[in-house]
Amino acid sequence: MKLFKSLLLAPATLLLLAPISSTAKEVTISNFSHSEKIDISNNTENNLEARINNFEAGGFSETTTMSGSASFQIGAVERSAISEAVTATYSYDLDLNTSFTGEDNLYVGIETGNSSSSLDFTLDSSSSGNDNLSITSMYYEFPLGEYQIAVGPKLDSDDLMPTTTSVYSDSFFFGSQYGLASNYFASQGTGSGFSVARTFDNGWNASGGIIGTGGNSPNGILTNEGIDIITLSLGYDADNYGGGLVFQNSDSSCTLAGNFATALCNDFGITDTLDEGYSSYTLGAYYSPNEKTTYSITSSTVDADVTGVSVESITDFQFAVDRELGNGTLSASWKTFPFFTVPDLNGTEINQDDLGSFAEIYYTYEVNDSFTITPGIAFALPTQDVDDITDDLGFSLVDRTAIGVGTTFKF
Repeated sequence: MKLFKSLLLAPATLLLLAPISSTAKEVTISNFSHSEKIDISNNTENNLEARINNFEAGGFSETTTMSGSASFQIGAVERSAISEAVTATYSYDLDLNTSFTGEDNLYVGIETGNSSSSLDFTLDSSSSGNDNLSITSMYYEFPLGEYQIAVGPKLDSDDLMPTTTSVYSDSFFFGSQYGLASNYFASQGTGSGFSVARTFDNGWNASGGIIGTGGNSPNGILTNEGIDIITLSLGYDADNYGGGLVFQNSDSSCTLAGNFATALCNDFGITDTLDEGYSSYTLGAYYSPNEKTTYSITSSTVDADVTGVSVESITDFQFAVDRELGNGTLSASWKTFPFFTVPDLNGTEINQDDLGSFAEIYYTYEVNDSFTITPGIAFALPTQDVDDITDDLGFSLVDRTAIGVGTTFKF
């Protein structure tokens, strides 16, 4: 209880960070390549205007736009296996978009933050980076007839995907967790590759792409040594409902679980030569009965292949809702949490274990169009206690509760 009492101070602390007033005058620069007048008044600012207008053509592309956000996360996880301490982290994101023809776009995403794997309280907005800016995304998108093409050295498997299986906001605890983030098992992979997509006039859409996570290494793309991920999608969107199917195939199953459970592959002796990859299928739909409420239902199935081992498929299910309420949106979700378990280290079976489920509820309060505050809580609903596990290598869902608040400033 002492933990939760201390957390009650977090929302108030964050509110003190909000800007109360601003006396600086807005300076608008619409084009560095030509002489454009800036809305300023006194002599000092006029001198600044003259200097800016003297920039040579090509100093900065008139077709480049920049946007971004800064986010704070404060919270803790009770009964955490990592730490129950109240932690405070930040993330900072920049998005650069440049068009060269008016129909194309070069996208560069830059991120940093001070979150890490040693912290249990993370949100969808959390980022690691050790306070160093890094390029997390870079690709070029252009039209080819009725199709959109994207190619680049840092392309996410779902960057160009037009198919929507869920419209859940997913901006609190679920969005940062293994297996809990929406479409988690159908959105893996960042690397060198390309994607193609098309949206038809009758509401249907489709996409396909391939990502090579070893494109910047000797393993390369489309090689036996590299890890390649193929993603295909098909969907339909109407005015107030829609859905779709997403298929993904990867050369590595251990990579899928590697972010959170590398011991599973290591203890069972699943080397690169034994790991034959996985296939996943995500089917989902959404429905808006009115302008304020949207429901989303999704289910994913993962089939992993390991040489000489029988691996059962695992299937999850998620129900989520977003409801506009007051000056913000109330969001809630429930999702099952299946996982692989090894009943006998000397055997040849890896089974599905129904660990239980997770639930979360949070409220995104819009102070204005560029500033939001999001308090929330997420908790586990385990099917068994960790002391009841008798498998040689089994897992249980830690009965933990995450509570905290995040803020986001968009610019």
